Amino acid sequence: MLFAPPRLRKGDVVAVATPSAPVMTPRRLARGAEALRELGYEVRMGPLAAGGVQNATPDQRVDELNRFFADPEVRCVVASLGGLNSNAVLEALDYDALRADPKIILGYSDITTILLAVHRRAGLVTFHGPTLLPELAEYPQILPYTRDKLLRAVARPQPLGRLTPAEEHTDEMLLWDESDDRARRLRPGDGWQWLHGGTGTGPLLGGNLETIGLLAGTEYLPDLTGAVVFLETCATDIRVVEQSLTQLRMLRVFDKMAALLLGRSFRAPDGFETALRQLVRSTTARYRVPVVAGLDIGHSDPMLTLPLGVRARVDARTRSVEVLDAAVR
Repeated sequence: MLFAPPRLRKGDVVAVATPSAPVMTPRRLARGAEALRELGYEVRMGPLAAGGVQNATPDQRVDELNRFFADPEVRCVVASLGGLNSNAVLEALDYDALRADPKIILGYSDITTILLAVHRRAGLVTFHGPTLLPELAEYPQILPYTRDKLLRAVARPQPLGRLTPAEEHTDEMLLWDESDDRARRLRPGDGWQWLHGGTGTGPLLGGNLETIGLLAGTEYLPDLTGAVVFLETCATDIRVVEQSLTQLRMLRVFDKMAALLLGRSFRAPDGFETALRQLVRSTTARYRVPVVAGLDIGHSDPMLTLPLGVRARVDARTRSVEVLDAAVR
């Protein structure tokens, strides 16, 4: 059974958790908290970020999450940022608490493990979208596409409907707390590219390509049979992407999927995006399902917020990607 959490309302408590990498930029953290307040939410900062804890153990990280999961006042838990080791908290997460009191769980990148595990073990719709430091703390404000797509997903009990590409994007890197006192430069977007035709409908499931592989063979990876799979990568070496795609192919993910959505590459060298699309095109050619590349998901600024578990339809004839079900109630 799939549970949709209650929609986020003005005045609700949004908790900031740090299940992976530590927070090392206090000024950026404060700006992210203020951005949430400006959206109308009360912010509850987790002790790991608030205390600047740099070497938190898995027990400390899971305790922070479970306290938020059990708190009836908390309506949304957003990750402060990604990292490398959020899979260390999965075995001790309080999935029963989330089944009893569903909340919005939000993040991407390494947080993919938590999104997929919570969806698999608690049957809860989770949200692949912005984290606090990289996106919500953007200077001088959250990028409008990121903000609008987030609120549309978590604050409105209606289907997202047809998704649209961002008109602008940026890959510019500014050092947090040092040189992020000007807006990053945006350049025109180039839309999405259809690599293979066809139509497919199924639950939206996916996340960071390399991180999904960490769950292979575990009880935390959902069944991807019939899914509209979405993948994004922060890799900049095409061999790393090929390695991860090969793992999914060997797991027969591509045999079972209804469609594939591929995110735009992240701060990659010249020619990488073209090589990425060629690799995915050739890898998925035999499966005869629609494949779309260049989506604004994951390591992409601005970004979509995608709800995991709700139905989506991908149709090459109409060049459309549509989310069919509401993600919140």
